[in-house]
Amino acid sequence: MNAGKTFLGFIGLGNVGEPMAANLLAQGFEVLGYDIRANPAFVARGGRPMTKAAHVSAASVIIQSLPTLAALENTIDALLPVLRPGQVIIDISSYPLSNKRAEAERVAARGAIMLDCEVSGLPHQVAERKAVIFKSGEAAVIDELRPIFDAMAEQHFYVGEFGAATKMKLIANTMVCVHNLMTAEALNLGVHAGLDPQRMIEVLAPSAAASATFVNKAPLMVSRSFRPGRGPFRHMFGHLARARELADECGATTPLLRATSDVYRRAQSTGRDDDDIAAIIEVLETELR
Repeated sequence: MNAGKTFLGFIGLGNVGEPMAANLLAQGFEVLGYDIRANPAFVARGGRPMTKAAHVSAASVIIQSLPTLAALENTIDALLPVLRPGQVIIDISSYPLSNKRAEAERVAARGAIMLDCEVSGLPHQVAERKAVIFKSGEAAVIDELRPIFDAMAEQHFYVGEFGAATKMKLIANTMVCVHNLMTAEALNLGVHAGLDPQRMIEVLAPSAAASATFVNKAPLMVSRSFRPGRGPFRHMFGHLARARELADECGATTPLLRATSDVYRRAQSTGRDDDDIAAIIEVLETELR
């Protein structure tokens, strides 16, 4: 596959899709893009906007970055009549695995292939190609598409058969949520113990206690910079619920997941959907006292 001679379709040019499409354009791919909203940034970078989702089917490989299950179903409805045998859909969105499987089966009935892929990283990390992509599905197909994945992110990993990427994302986001809560708890404890929170960040960030989540979220907790949230709660509530379902199905013991879910449910009940998850510190300070 030769960048610069390959047309790609991209459906969903939102917070993750737009910078991901920009990465592809920067690497020489020609991208046919569709979103329900106009995206001048995509056009300015050389992307070719389409007026209908079905129009991206001119490309042999289509990437989807969609926000909701309804968007997934509507997109597959639009693509099915025009899909050709051998076309590949790389789905990098997050939904319940049962729904993703159902849509993949509809795609397969047309002779096309849908891959289950997930992205771990914030939009700015996507733009810098520092996000990580989990890939699952037909290994031979994924291997053939390596130049596309290389263009989207510096690191991408094959994790197994279809569905494995979704499971990996649930585990990754569980870890992010636990680390975020631990960060809030540590800062809250430090303040009560008379420590300077800014100094705590400076000292703990390079220590063995740190995590990527601590480095990203602790400064937001200290500055109270929760809106607009680069990583809002609304993206995590469903992941935590589905992670608990996965744990129940597997019979895995997950005390931290369960404790963390309870605190995040409190955040949800107080209408913090659009706040950055760093606002969990205010839940500790006010709601759980």
